[in-house]
Amino acid sequence: MADAPSAPVAAPPRRQRWFGLAHLVIFGAGIGFFVLSFVALGVLPGLRLEHEMGGLTQAGDPSYTDAELRGRHTYASLGCALCHTQQVRFLPADVRRWGPPTQAWETRNDFPQLWGTRRIGPDLARETGVRSDDWQLTHLYSPQSVVPGSSMPTFPWLFDGSPARPTVAATELVAYLNTLGRARRQSGSVASSLAADAGMDPALMAEITSLCATPFINPSEQFVVDGPPTADISATPQVVAMRPDLPARGNLLFAQNCVGCHGTLGDGAGPAAGGLLPRPTNLRASRYSTQSVASALWNGIAGSSMPAWREFSATDLASLVTHVQTLHAQPGATGSPDDLPLLARGATVYAVNCVSCHGANGDGNGPAAKALLPRPADLTHKQPDARLVAQVLNKGVPGTSMPAWPGLSGADRLAVGAFVRTL
Repeated sequence: MADAPSAPVAAPPRRQRWFGLAHLVIFGAGIGFFVLSFVALGVLPGLRLEHEMGGLTQAGDPSYTDAELRGRHTYASLGCALCHTQQVRFLPADVRRWGPPTQAWETRNDFPQLWGTRRIGPDLARETGVRSDDWQLTHLYSPQSVVPGSSMPTFPWLFDGSPARPTVAATELVAYLNTLGRARRQSGSVASSLAADAGMDPALMAEITSLCATPFINPSEQFVVDGPPTADISATPQVVAMRPDLPARGNLLFAQNCVGCHGTLGDGAGPAAGGLLPRPTNLRASRYSTQSVASALWNGIAGSSMPAWREFSATDLASLVTHVQTLHAQPGATGSPDDLPLLARGATVYAVNCVSCHGANGDGNGPAAKALLPRPADLTHKQPDARLVAQVLNKGVPGTSMPAWPGLSGADRLAVGAFVRTL
């Protein structure tokens, strides 16, 4: 029996055709949004970063030398990144303490990254030039001698029994530390373009930009910027009388931050002093003005191991100024009529031998001063006692450009010593 002819297949309803088309549209939209996201989040930022790098990177911008690469390997193998970060965040507190925020192009030569995850120790992203090599080596040898109460471990195997006798690994590690922030400095970028469309609070951006507008001066730099207004950190007897908390606060801050180098008594004989050249200043041997102490705290001392301390508030700065100024109790030179012949002779000796470095006014701005680090002492803000003057004239100051003066007679030394104490 022949099969009955099959019924013709009915065309799919219009609704089913639209359903299939919707699947196609969704699939196409998914592909389109994926491509759009890839371009917006991957390609365009890369092009923008490349453009920024082209504008900030100098021609022939160096990567790491072989010694610096070995130092980087030592840094990683010692676990330094477990306690130290290498990224200044977009926060006013970070910028105020360490300098401009870290930009992505700065670490383009780093693989793998060593940004770190915890900030137990200070951030190192701007470490280049902040501290001298002898400070770094002494700190590696015995951190607690430099920073009292530091939780950083010692690394004695990097030395041959003394911070003055580092191994090759130690010097290479310090060489690597001196590269951190180098790209930013060589680019000449201080307050680089912080994009307003980065999703940050405009007020926060304005504060960060304002902080970045003033270059963060490190002690290795020859030029300094003005510190906080001296009126805000004045340590005159009137201010101390109104603020009886300043001396006690200054004593505490000095014990927490300064005794490692300057010693408990402020005589420059701290535990770390033996590894530093020039040695830390004997704060008991001279009378310092408020401006000189404030400048040293704000800018550090160029050519020495004294770093800048910009994380201190104005109150803390005033407290430290107060404490430092109490360390020297010897009365200053009066320039009485009986001393005038001695002072006149001292002025002549000074003009012949000292003006080229210390300047005619004793302000440390003589014709030769700009080529010298550390800079010649500003005798208008630092009044040394007679014993210190005699010591300097007899032995000079090791680690600085100040030589001994064996050719001066005893009378000339006495006279010039009396004269510089009147500047």
